[in-house]
Amino acid sequence: MSFPSDEHASELRDLFFESAEEILQGMNEAGLALEEHPGDAEQLRHVRRAVHTLKGDSAACGYRHLSELAHEFEDVLTPELAQQHAGSIAEVILTAADTFHEMLAAYRSDLQPPSGEALRERITSLLKKPHEGAAERTSEIRAQFKWTEYERLTIAEAIRKGDAVYNVALHLDRQAPLPAAAFELARRALESAGKVVALRPEGGVYAERTELIEAALSTAQAPEWIQTHCQVPLIVDAVFIERLGAPNASPRDLLDILLESEAAAISSGIKGTSAETSSHAEEEPRESAASVGMAHAAENSLRVDAARIDTVMNLVGEMIIGKSMLQRAVAEFERQHTRDPLRARFSDALAFQSRVLGELQKSVMKIRMVPVEQLFRRFPRIIRDVARLRNKDIGLEVAGQSTDLDKGILDALAEPLAHLVRNAADHGIESTAERQSAGKPVRGTIRLNAYHDGDEVVIEISDDGGGLDREKIVRRAIERGIITPEESLRLNETESLQLIFAAGLSTADEVTEISGRGVGLDVVKTAIEDLKGSVELQSRPGHGTTFRLSVPLTLASIQALLFRVNERLYAVPIASVGEITRIVEEEVHCVDDHEVFQLRDQVLTLVRLGRLERFASRTPQAAKAQSKRAFVIVIGTAGRRFGLAVDSLMGEEELVIKALEDELITSPLVSGASILGDGTVVLILNVPAVISHLSRIPAVGATA
Repeated sequence: MSFPSDEHASELRDLFFESAEEILQGMNEAGLALEEHPGDAEQLRHVRRAVHTLKGDSAACGYRHLSELAHEFEDVLTPELAQQHAGSIAEVILTAADTFHEMLAAYRSDLQPPSGEALRERITSLLKKPHEGAAERTSEIRAQFKWTEYERLTIAEAIRKGDAVYNVALHLDRQAPLPAAAFELARRALESAGKVVALRPEGGVYAERTELIEAALSTAQAPEWIQTHCQVPLIVDAVFIERLGAPNASPRDLLDILLESEAAAISSGIKGTSAETSSHAEEEPRESAASVGMAHAAENSLRVDAARIDTVMNLVGEMIIGKSMLQRAVAEFERQHTRDPLRARFSDALAFQSRVLGELQKSVMKIRMVPVEQLFRRFPRIIRDVARLRNKDIGLEVAGQSTDLDKGILDALAEPLAHLVRNAADHGIESTAERQSAGKPVRGTIRLNAYHDGDEVVIEISDDGGGLDREKIVRRAIERGIITPEESLRLNETESLQLIFAAGLSTADEVTEISGRGVGLDVVKTAIEDLKGSVELQSRPGHGTTFRLSVPLTLASIQALLFRVNERLYAVPIASVGEITRIVEEEVHCVDDHEVFQLRDQVLTLVRLGRLERFASRTPQAAKAQSKRAFVIVIGTAGRRFGLAVDSLMGEEELVIKALEDELITSPLVSGASILGDGTVVLILNVPAVISHLSRIPAVGATA
């Protein structure tokens, strides 16, 4: 026997963890659906299929504890138990999803997995049956002995030969630890008692969840001996036996029956007529159809490691730099050889290459794009758990699920969004009594929305709760020493609300196990800014709060405006540029030791890169007198705007973000760097970080 190499085993485990996360997400969704509709058989079948897959995959990867627990959990996923425990089966499914998730996290980190005893106790409590005795147990599930025509013919043939034939029903113990093994032991007891002429079920997957075995047994033994022999301890609860007599009508010839059966099978397009298939044909029709659909879907999809796509994307980035080099070379050739007939051919070839390269880049970008629905699917469970813990009635509305976003950015947004959703459910939505006294519907609503805005994706998390208390936020900020009372007087509404993102600040009156410690929103803002995005906050007391997250579509490349400051080349994303204007030095004024200028009816802060932290040491000429008329790029994001003074504008260009090691590039005010076709390094400004830097300075960034 050959075993997979370490590399292949590692790939197998990675694939298992990825598919297992999808399985657990499906279990969460099915559990929530069963809470709303306890009798939904399709959702129960979905969970049963998912757990069966998880059991097999975990066993293949050597995760025995997870496989065994999944096998035990399968025992409760039967329609009978779901009907008997309709009120608790959904809770057990959600508990199982949490337990499996913890075990997967432990396996992923090469740690000892949790025992899962809490889940085992829930499983045992559902499988326990009251001690009414075997007689009542027998009455719960009655034997039908509905044999097929072929089986009836076989029974009749045995009786005609003088054999004694009995209908035997074995009621299996529900508490048997291994249902499949219990079925096998009971079947062997029947086979050792005589010749089994007919059997229900015959085996397979149905044997693992059956509680009743029906058999037609041809034997010379007495009924009492059969009863004792088939009463397997801890396996068989009760045995029912009845002897069959000769049929009233003479049976048809066996060959005739076989020919008729074969003809019927051929005419209906069915090959074979197994007794198991016929007995369960009505039970699992949709499951079979679903399996076929899943198989077709699997054939049309391909799992690819994200690192491979990143490699292709990096190569496309190098080709874009090569295109820039070629464009500069062609432009230089045209200047030096204005009458050369090759000019037109070079230009046509360059245009063709640029068009194909653009399509290639778009195609690779689309591969990395995934719908935000993959992220939104996690939040119904979070809201449900918080609502139960806090005794609230909360609904969720989702829009824009099909909005595409880069897979890397989507993964990085998971924790920040989960924290905002959890906060909205815990602190945003009021209690039932508070909503009733305010004349609001008892059921609070949290809304998730996603949409494209230029080269950015905007994700909104809003609630119809009580909103944020501006005075309370400012008061807590003063108490924590984040601002002084004098500084608080200069803050406008937006700046006051932005204090909620300060580390250690919380407006919650009580600390819960969910939130209230002042840890979280500052981490959310930091995570969004690391993605070169921004957070905007809007709130109306008594009406609710909206967090608006803006993140770039991708971190691989951007359209940027290039400019020079003190002979150094910089860039700013085009999406952040509002307009470009020119001012003279006489229009620049000083307010609280900071430069501002008036643009129509607004007063904006004027930023000079040479005076910002980390830039001053690299731009010694920044203190020189500015030209009489300077360019100013008006930049805005998250509802705030400022003017950036530059020496000259160099035009617009597509930049590929590169990882370069430089002290200036590692500044939080720089989001990355790029290389032009002539080898020039361009620093890309991190606009949200610049605004955050300015927001720490009083009276800066104000708008009139």
